[in-house]
Amino acid sequence: MKTKQILTAGAIALSMILTGCSSTSTDTKDTKTTEVAKKKEVKTLGQKTKDSKSLKFTNNTGKKITVFETKSSSEESFSDNLLENGDAVKNKEERTLYYIVKENDKLDVKIGLENQDKTFVFKDVDTTDTKKVDVSLKDDKVNLDVTKKDGSTATLTPSEDSVKTEEEKKDESEVKQEEKKEETAKADSSNKSNTSESKKDNTASTTNTSSNKNNTSSSKPSNSGSNNSSSSKPSNNSGSSSNNSKPAEHTHNWVAVTETRTVVDQPAYDEQIPQYQDVERMICNQCGADISGNAVAHNDQHLSNYEPGGYHSEVRQMLIGYQTVHHDAVTHTETVTTGYRCSTCGATK
Repeated sequence: MKTKQILTAGAIALSMILTGCSSTSTDTKDTKTTEVAKKKEVKTLGQKTKDSKSLKFTNNTGKKITVFETKSSSEESFSDNLLENGDAVKNKEERTLYYIVKENDKLDVKIGLENQDKTFVFKDVDTTDTKKVDVSLKDDKVNLDVTKKDGSTATLTPSEDSVKTEEEKKDESEVKQEEKKEETAKADSSNKSNTSESKKDNTASTTNTSSNKNNTSSSKPSNSGSNNSSSSKPSNNSGSSSNNSKPAEHTHNWVAVTETRTVVDQPAYDEQIPQYQDVERMICNQCGADISGNAVAHNDQHLSNYEPGGYHSEVRQMLIGYQTVHHDAVTHTETVTTGYRCSTCGATK
């Protein structure tokens, strides 16, 4: 009888210990879950409103992003930098972007990296059904790797003008202004020359008219003299009108401006292949549990519950790890027309 009481007391004590361990384990899991949730908090850019849209983007350039501006495609100027002073999107950091575009418009994006005077502009970015956007760097140019919700992907390259430094843009602007000044000066010179020639013609016309008047007054008795005076006037008018022609206007010769884009048909990925191995395990005869490394304690538990114990050995196939197999991205290139440039004057549209 005493033996039975001792076994019962031991079973109760063991049950209390196991219950306490279970509670501690649950508390530990809750704490870890809270810590993981805190780590997964994603920073935002832009203001969240009832009219705003959102998308997630990740910085994969290897550098900090210090300039991030957006606008609707029909607007002329970008918004102020969405990154406040001292703030930057670190490498591998993910953020949620809130933006507003007008109806039937697409999104324009400007991105700048730390310690670079270049900014990269992406025009008419279609964010319809976009799952995420990765900002990458290739050949010193920022690219946008867009992944749609259906799994399709595309790589967007910046517009041709956007990768120029502010100094280069300023120099080009000054060159164009100088060209315009030269064209204006040539036009003014041509107009002055035409005006001068017109004045000479008018002077000659006045002289001829005066001479004709003298001839008319000296030949009034003769009818033939009067006819000669009237026939000389039309020739003066035709000479004056021929010198008032305008200079020919410039006609643009538009040539398509194209760029080659790389389209990702299937992004690169790593495949995890499970690896198995035959391992000898200890199996409980009573409940069928795998009690390898814990056979004695497990049998004692059955005995405290007045159940038969015992175990046996089995060879089972166990997962021992994974082999990583890398698959490269599948891509193709396509040529896209980004605008037009006049081959004569360099104007664009």
